[in-house]
Formats: sequence, structure tokens, C-alpha cells
Amino acid sequence: MSLLAVGCSRQPAPAQPPDGGDAQRLAALVDYVGGDYARAVKDGAVANPAEFDEQRRFAADALRLGSTLAGAQAADPDPLLDHLARLQSLVEAKADPAEVARVSHEARELAVARFNLPTTPSARPSVARGETLFRENCVVCHGVRGDARTERAKTLDPPPASFRERSRLDKLSPYRVYNALTFGVLGTGMAAFESLSPVERWDLAFYVFRLGHEGEDAQGPVSLPLPSLASLSDHEVLESLHAEGHPQPRAGLVFARREAAFAEPPAGAGIGRARRLAREAVAAFEGGRAAEADRLAIDAYLQGFEPVEPGLRARDPAGTQAVEGAFRDLRGAMAERDRAAVRAHAVTLEALFVRMAEGEQRPAVPFAAAALIFFREGIEAALLVGALLAAVRKLGREEAARYVHAGWVAALPAGIATWWLFDRVLSFGADRRELMEAVVALLAAAVLFSVSFWMISKVESRHWIAYLKRNVEDSIGRRSLFVLAGLSFLAVYREAAETVLFTQALLLEAGSARGEVWAGAAVGIAVVVTLSLLMSRTVLRLPLGPFFAVSSVLLCGLAISFAGAGMHSLVAAGYLPPRPVHFPEVPWMGIHPDLSGLLVQLAIVGIVAAAGLASLRRQAPEARPSSR
Repeated sequence: MSLLAVGCSRQPAPAQPPDGGDAQRLAALVDYVGGDYARAVKDGAVANPAEFDEQRRFAADALRLGSTLAGAQAADPDPLLDHLARLQSLVEAKADPAEVARVSHEARELAVARFNLPTTPSARPSVARGETLFRENCVVCHGVRGDARTERAKTLDPPPASFRERSRLDKLSPYRVYNALTFGVLGTGMAAFESLSPVERWDLAFYVFRLGHEGEDAQGPVSLPLPSLASLSDHEVLESLHAEGHPQPRAGLVFARREAAFAEPPAGAGIGRARRLAREAVAAFEGGRAAEADRLAIDAYLQGFEPVEPGLRARDPAGTQAVEGAFRDLRGAMAERDRAAVRAHAVTLEALFVRMAEGEQRPAVPFAAAALIFFREGIEAALLVGALLAAVRKLGREEAARYVHAGWVAALPAGIATWWLFDRVLSFGADRRELMEAVVALLAAAVLFSVSFWMISKVESRHWIAYLKRNVEDSIGRRSLFVLAGLSFLAVYREAAETVLFTQALLLEAGSARGEVWAGAAVGIAVVVTLSLLMSRTVLRLPLGPFFAVSSVLLCGLAISFAGAGMHSLVAAGYLPPRPVHFPEVPWMGIHPDLSGLLVQLAIVGIVAAAGLASLRRQAPEARPSSR
């Protein structure tokens, strides 16, 4: 019967809908078929009639559920529905278990990619929580050692799973255990544990494997990231360790299940993990598993490269940008099913990995790196804050400047607190950090765009004079003041968060030279402050029309930069598919050769340009009478 025929002591009542709902249930169904079918059919004949009937039912349920989920959005042909239909046909035909396992695995990956299903915990599992949950919920059936030798187990049909059985763990993954805890297993004593939080279910899922390998010899380290440890069975982990040349793969597997899954990855291993996962992505693509290949490429970036990116960017910004671009191009070629391009981009990425790995061994120049970081991030924030301050003073509303100052001052501790919270308390995954950066950047871009549009629509000085006469008291109301404060906060918050992240990386690498980091930071800040003061005094001398024209162009440029950075983060984290195009890349302006981001930026340019043209057309008729 089912691989997880588990009878647990607690039968919790259903709470909220399980993670992913029916889409997650679909992934669980095809996972069950891929793992259990070999128990039902051997050499083209039914070996276990009850198990075979269950596999037929699961395969039929998966196809029916997939068709319902696809609905009117189903493509023609639809890869997911085609795989589900193929899976059902193979089961009915008593096909070879290896072929059934392959098709079910591909169907699961297609479902995961299509419905954006979580296949890994957002933070490292906890041994202590897992052990407590196991004792509270599972010991009565599975026993303290997980061998299912209990009085309760003797009364259950089918009997509960023994997690000490190697052949069972070979086909089991934490992701599959997580699904069993989420949905239960029909026809067994395994209840759905929807009342447990997702974090608790992941803790239990990983603890089962730790328990299953108690007493075995372990040898680390291993370079498998958390997403791989969550989604791979023991057999697949062994294959991966063999492929990477681990000296004792079996002991490496034990280390992965008992230690690596619960511990933060060692520092400095990012490039190695990224390199291995990128190779796996290319191998999956060559094997016809495009959805899995894309997910592995995302994991290579988020779980391998992104955690060490701040330190690498401080040392080699051009090389870091090249790696990001290579990841984007690789995923784009995969999306277009272009085998030649995938191989070419894989070679490029491999060469960049070699270069970056060598860079990891070279010490950074702490002073210069810190000065450059603080100048680069600070000047972007200073340009916007300076333009806002000059604008409100031009309008004769000196008191409004206090709101602008309040916004950027609040952003500094907020940036520090946010990254401390993410790194120390919430342990957000890299994809969540990318998402947070994208949201902040897009919000700032939206506000910047609206302000620049408003300013350029009044670029002609005569309109500004009339505007000020009509609105000298009410031109900046309470609502507008809070908008100014919010814009100042968003712009500086984004730069502050990045600065803190890069500084932390520099301090870790600087060792005894931390004083140089702070000295460089002080120099960078001093240069930014000096330039800001010069800019504020210069722009105040400009006539109204040219001042607002220059300011609106500056704000529009920053809106374009922030919008491009936000869209780039969404693509990098896998929230948007890559849509590569041939276009020059200008990283400091947020311009990347991806169609999604370029369309957003083009829309900003088009709308602001239209506002400027409309203002010039208003100016022309008014200028003609005065020239006679």
C-alpha cells in the first residue's frame, strides 16, 4: 500500500486549506504514484492487487484534478495534462516502474512550476521542534526509534511505515512527507495534519529522515542546498553525491540527513553550490525536463550565488553583474528550448564561476570598496532627496522640507532593522529578499513617476507663476506632505538596506582591517554630503521653468532605474519568466535586456514624454501674441 501508511495518535480537525490547495494535492498524487508504483507491478504483471488499484485511482484522480485546475487556461497541447494522461496510460498498461517514475517526476515538476508551489521550507528546519512534534503525534504508531514496532501498529492495516527501512527511504523525500502531513493518505491510518503550521510540518518531515539514519556513520561536508535536500529522495541524494565525487557517498547521505539539513551552510561555499546546481539544470534540460531545469537554475542563483553576492559585488561589481546576466540568458534560452544557446550560456556561466571562485580567494581592498559602496548608494538617494528639498523650497513652503527630512532619516534605522530581522530572526529565503527588494523598488518607481509627471506638466514658467498665485496657501496640503515623506523614505530605505548588506559582507571579509571599512564608509559619506550641499545651492539659483524641467527628468530617470531593478529582481527570483531580447544593458540605470522590464520602462518614458510635449504645445500659442 502507500509508502506513508502512517497512523498517528492525534487526529486533528481540518483547519485552513492546505498549502497550495488542489495544486499541491496534484503534486502529491503524482509523487505517490512515482514512489509506490514499483510495489504494485513487477515485470509487467500485478504484484500487489490492492496496491495496483490504488495506483490506478491516484493516476486517474491526478488527471481529473489537473484538468479542473487547468480549466479554460489549458494550452493546446498542454504539457502538464499530456504528462498526466501519459502517466495514467502507463499505469493501466502495467508499464515498467522506471518509466512511470520518470513521467511522474516530470509531471510533478510541471505542476510545481505552473502553480508556483513551495517545495522547500523558508527557513532551516529545527531538530528540537521536529523531535517534540514526533513524540507528541507519531510515537504511538512509529515508536521512539521510528521502526513502527508498537502495539498500536499491530492493529493497523496497512501497517505504519518503518523509517528505519532503507528501501523505503530510498524512494522517500521530505517534500513527500510534507505532502502526506498536509493531506493525509487515503486508505491508511495517516491523517491530515492541516492544523500544524507549514514550518512544523517541514520540521517533522526532515526529522523523520534524521531518525531514519540514527547510528550510521556520517561524513561531511556536502554541498547540497536546502531545496535539493527537501525534494530529493535518499537514492537521488546518493546519485548526486556520486556525481560530485564525494569520497564516501553513503556517509555523505547520512551527514546530509542528520546534520546539513538543520545547519546553516558554511560560509564561502556559495560559488560551489551555484556551479553544481547550474550543471544539474543544464543536465535536466538536456534530458528533456525543462521545468525542472528552470527551477534548478533559479535555485543555483538564489541558494548558491545570491547569499555571497554582496561580498563579490564589493570586490568585482562588473563580474557579479556578468554572472547575473548569464543566469538570465541561460533561463531565457531554456524557456525558448534553444539547445545550442543553452550550451553556449552554460559555458559562459562556468567560465564566470571560475573567475568568481578565484576572486573569493583574493582579499578585497576594504577602504576602496567601502568608499565606492557608500558613494554609489548614497548619491542615488541624495539626488532624489535633494530634488525634493529644492522643489518644496522653490514653492515657498519651507515647512514641507521637514517631512522630506523625516522620511529619509526614518529610512536609515529601518534599513538596518529590516536586514537584521531577515538575517537573525525570520531567516527569509533569498527569493523572499529578492521579492522584498522588488516591491520596494517598484513602489518607489511608482511614486517617482507620478511626481515627475506632475512636475513636467507644469514645466513652463508662466504656468508655475499662475499656479503659485492660485495655490500659495494650499499647494502642498497634508496629504501631499505625507506623500513627500513616503517618497523620501522609500528611496533612501532601498539604498540603506543594500548598503548595510554590502557593509556586513565587507566586515566579514576584512578581518583585522575592519577599521579600513569604516574609514572608507566615512569618506564615501563625506563625498555624498559635499555633493549634496553643492547641488542644493546650485539648483536654487535656477529659474522655475528650467529647474522643474531638470528635476522632472532626474525623477523620471530614477523611476526608470527603480522600475528596472524591481522587474529584474522578480525575474531573478523566478516570480516572472525570463523574456530576453537583444538590447544594451546599463545596470546603473536598471536597464537589462529583458522584455518585461523594458516594456515597463518604455511606458514610463512614453507617458512622461507625452506630458512634456503637451506642455510645449500649450506654451507655443501663448508665446505667439507676445512676439507681435
